[in-house]
Amino acid sequence: MKIDFLYVFFVPVFSISVFAGNWTQWRGSNRDLLILDEKVQNSWPAAGPQQLWQVDIECDGYSSPLVVDGKIYITGSTGSKKNRRGWIFCLNAGDGKTLWKTEYGPEWGKNFERARTTPTYLEGKLYLISGVCEVVCLDAINGKILWKVDALQRFGGRNIKFGLAECPLIYDGKIICQPGGKNAVAALDIRDGKTVWKCSDVKELSGYCSPALMNINGRQQLVTNLAKHTVGLDSQTGKLIWKYKCLTTKSICPNTPLLCGQDRIYVSQGYKHGSEVFEVKGSEVKQLWFEKKCDNHFQGAAFYQGRIFSAGGGTLWCFDPEDGRAVYKVKEAKKTTFCILADGMMITYDATGGTVLLLKVNADTYEVKGSFKIDYGNDQHWSSPVVAIGKLYLRHGKGLAAFDVGK
Repeated sequence: MKIDFLYVFFVPVFSISVFAGNWTQWRGSNRDLLILDEKVQNSWPAAGPQQLWQVDIECDGYSSPLVVDGKIYITGSTGSKKNRRGWIFCLNAGDGKTLWKTEYGPEWGKNFERARTTPTYLEGKLYLISGVCEVVCLDAINGKILWKVDALQRFGGRNIKFGLAECPLIYDGKIICQPGGKNAVAALDIRDGKTVWKCSDVKELSGYCSPALMNINGRQQLVTNLAKHTVGLDSQTGKLIWKYKCLTTKSICPNTPLLCGQDRIYVSQGYKHGSEVFEVKGSEVKQLWFEKKCDNHFQGAAFYQGRIFSAGGGTLWCFDPEDGRAVYKVKEAKKTTFCILADGMMITYDATGGTVLLLKVNADTYEVKGSFKIDYGNDQHWSSPVVAIGKLYLRHGKGLAAFDVGK
């Protein structure tokens, strides 16, 4: 472990719910791509919003930043394929300058060797899961590692073709990890990393998926995609409640399942496998509809104004969850990650060329309100847009920039 203290000062740390405008985990503080208290401009000038700053981070990554109380937390990795190391950085949100950085351990290096874990912030601590399934807890003030668990070793798991890609889900004092194998999913105590429960009911490898917590017909469940099945587990015990065969034949199911009704779940898988909604009744699962053309690779989906928004097939779809009807398609948005803000404003980030769009969306139609193209960074445009306190943060490889998008 190596900690490099560049500039550290004390700021009181409170519960994540205290400070409005924080972005505390992957897909936003509610983990659903809906940032509905964040008011942004309703149009952009021809050149796009004003860029406030741009920096090159010392390490590469696909992960997204967190923004908490004036600080940015972001992961990266460096080194050779055989000796890849992971780092987490704390930056000043005002200018992008590094406050501290910590090497958190080995990282995935066989292919697509960029850090992919977006951390989770909770009550002054940071939690991350590396591409080799080490679960790490750090002090958010100074980057000191508080505990670390090799989940593959502890639970007899096995890594997968492109390396684990999981952003931590935390609830009720537990952090979830998916080592795969004989104990496919496990819960650790966030205080010390001790095992709370492990699920041995399903013996499958990970599916590159970050899990979700859902209330399905009044029962709290942990829902995730493993290599071959979408599964629902009892959130407190890890016991299997139901499982449903994934569409994919490639064991690649990275999109987090999306609750789109009290007992309906939307899933989508890339490589021309398509999208579907299924219904969960106790342990029974039934498909309600299927759309072959919407094959969302890993761009995510959101449920907003009674509609499902999901990329796939080279466009952004707006579905009616009842029957799978495409209410409309945003043809200007291709293979895009996104978030939805106050007043139906949506910001998208296109993986195929780095185009960023500002859209006005509702249940029935959309308008394009501005666009610009990322001209910094390196490699794939695989990160997601982050908006906090009127600022848009976009990562492209080593490059990270902030733009003024607030009203």
